[in-house]
Amino acid sequence: MAFCTNCGQELSEDAKFCQKCGCPVTDRSTEYPQRKQEFTGKLYKCPNCGEVLKSFELNCPACGYELRGAKAASAVKEFALKLEAIESRREYEKPHGLFSAAEAKQRVSKTDEQKISLIKSFSIPNTKEDMLEFMILATSSMNMRTYDSANTDISKSEKEVNAAWFSKVQQVYEKAKRAYSADSTFMEIKELYDSCNEKIKKSKKKGVIKWVLMIGWMPIVWIVIIMILVITNPKEEAKELERLDNIVLDVQHALDDEEYSHALRIADSIDYQRYDMEMERKWDIEREYWVEKVLEKATENGIDLEYTPTPDIDKANDEPSDSENGTGGFVEGFKDGLQPGLDAAQENIDEFNRILNGEESSDSDTKE
Repeated sequence: MAFCTNCGQELSEDAKFCQKCGCPVTDRSTEYPQRKQEFTGKLYKCPNCGEVLKSFELNCPACGYELRGAKAASAVKEFALKLEAIESRREYEKPHGLFSAAEAKQRVSKTDEQKISLIKSFSIPNTKEDMLEFMILATSSMNMRTYDSANTDISKSEKEVNAAWFSKVQQVYEKAKRAYSADSTFMEIKELYDSCNEKIKKSKKKGVIKWVLMIGWMPIVWIVIIMILVITNPKEEAKELERLDNIVLDVQHALDDEEYSHALRIADSIDYQRYDMEMERKWDIEREYWVEKVLEKATENGIDLEYTPTPDIDKANDEPSDSENGTGGFVEGFKDGLQPGLDAAQENIDEFNRILNGEESSDSDTKE
């Protein structure tokens, strides 16, 4: 049954014009339109048995026919060839100067800038085969040593190129995860991505361990020093007390022998030379006691002794030295060396002021 294409009136079988509007009936083949089918993509079949083949098949799963002449993904192959072409044009410059090598590590070379630009501008593939090929290329091109924070041999160029690779790897993984999460090929992509992340974590951990080993020995050294001081301090203290006790015994022996002058010199040498302030005060009192006792014994025996306390004994213990209070011989020497110049400058200023005031200079006065 046919209808008029102009007004929709039902037409008879042999009608050449519409009985209602008169529109000619020219093409009756359009009376009964047929459904059309369209196919996208390519379907690969085994040339031996016609079995539909999956990606990366090397043998037909139905008949075992060996498949040859399989081609790599064209987009990734072209991308790899472009990278090789850029790398082949790299120019190596010899460092000139003491710091040129260090400066070269802190800048990105032109060749690496081109590689970074190419990696960042590469379109993420749509097919899972291309995605897998790119993941293999990217993960094998990454230098995991760049994530080692203790490695000083890595240049800025290597870090930037590595960062561009890893950024693109993350993009490809996320796209594959959304598009082919149920496919077996995605598991291979995921395995490559997880392996890459694991290597990065190991490299970062290695860098932290290196820093700990390089810096962590300092507290250990301090602990060892403190332990040595703690162990040796009582021994040194005991030696100091024994020395002072022997001096007291020498004073007593000198008094017994009525050698008062000698006893006074020995008594004046009683000086505690450790860091305990309480013990220092105690032995200062002890020194004063024995000095007074020697003078008293000498007076009783009709001997007058002149005693002048040694000024360096108390001053060495009670007053900070020049090196401790921040001033010293260097500062005093600097002042002494600078003073003549300052005096001469002041004389010139005074002379200039006298000239301005109309007065004669001291030299002219002398001549007159």
